[in-house]
Amino acid sequence: MATSFSITRSRCSDLTEPHLRNEIHSHTGSEAETSSILRSLERFGQDKSIRYYEMTPTPARRVYHTVPTFTWSVRAVR
Repeated sequence: MATSFSITRSRCSDLTEPHLRNEIHSHTGSEAETSSILRSLERFGQDKSIRYYEMTPTPARRVYHTVPTFTWSVRAVR
């Protein structure tokens, strides 16, 4: 089961893209879900008022449940 996690804005800024990808992937276990979270983080840009990002999973609604997948809500906390 996936669990919520957070990453500080400064950590996101300090990590290179491959390292940030690896950190997020360690929480999601899925390349597709990791890529989706990274796209969401990119949309927030470099807003200095953001303290951290909070990622929350929701089970994806699919007809076939061969592999558990999640959609992730990414929220910027100021």
